[in-house]
Amino acid sequence: MKNIIACIDGSSMSTTVCDASIWAAKHLDIPLKILHVLDKSEYPVTSELSGSIGLGSREQLLEDLTALDEQRSKLALKHGKYLLADMMERANQQGLPNVIKQQRHGDFVESLLDIEAETRLLVIGKSGEAHQNQTTAIGSQLESVIRSIKAHTLVAIKPFNEPTSFMIAFDGSDISLKLIDKAIKTPLLNGLTCHLVMVKDENDRTESFHVAAKKLRAANIDVLEKIIEGDIHSALVHYQTHNDIGLIVMGAYGHSRVRQFFLGSNTTEMLTKSQVPLLLIR
Repeated sequence: MKNIIACIDGSSMSTTVCDASIWAAKHLDIPLKILHVLDKSEYPVTSELSGSIGLGSREQLLEDLTALDEQRSKLALKHGKYLLADMMERANQQGLPNVIKQQRHGDFVESLLDIEAETRLLVIGKSGEAHQNQTTAIGSQLESVIRSIKAHTLVAIKPFNEPTSFMIAFDGSDISLKLIDKAIKTPLLNGLTCHLVMVKDENDRTESFHVAAKKLRAANIDVLEKIIEGDIHSALVHYQTHNDIGLIVMGAYGHSRVRQFFLGSNTTEMLTKSQVPLLLIR
């Protein structure tokens, strides 16, 4: 059976990721694995300091620097184990008794690719340790993860509140229609109200829009339809905020106008400004 993979680090976002993962695990009724990766770029297994020690430097200095680097890695490893234990206890307290924990050492994206075959849903925070106190910042590896991992990805945003509704941005293209089909098959969205939203442009896509709404209703999903006007980014964000929508759902592939908006040059802007989680459906 595939797992939900919750990626935690030393930031305050770890609790948010854990809570989002617990919610998802209960909805999907599948195991939760909490993953902590010591990235080799920050915590190398072995030190390579000889090149930074100039000729004539004392050998003791090199030994001291090596020992310091090794001690830092050991402390990071120990800290990670405590984090995993804390998050596991949090999940247990919220009704998930059988939680798996795993710690790995290596490149973060490569580590996720190594376990991709067992991943049903990846949950990752909007920001990591380096940006945990910056509310509009996104993690340095987030885009690489989104582009590399083929599983559904839930980008958690602090604080996490269980959503009662979600928004799908629709543009009438074949890609958008495929997104509707995939959303219908996604158990994570069961029981949530769907806001199907289209930003009006020079092309009349009304018929496709109503076809999409009909598909959702045929799958017993409560649907609210809305065609709005304005700049695509500001119009969608305004609608989501004004209607207190708890989750934004988008596709990860294709070349539609909405796809270019979400995963093109405006991805960073959307992730930066969004105050609710984003679910990327593969």
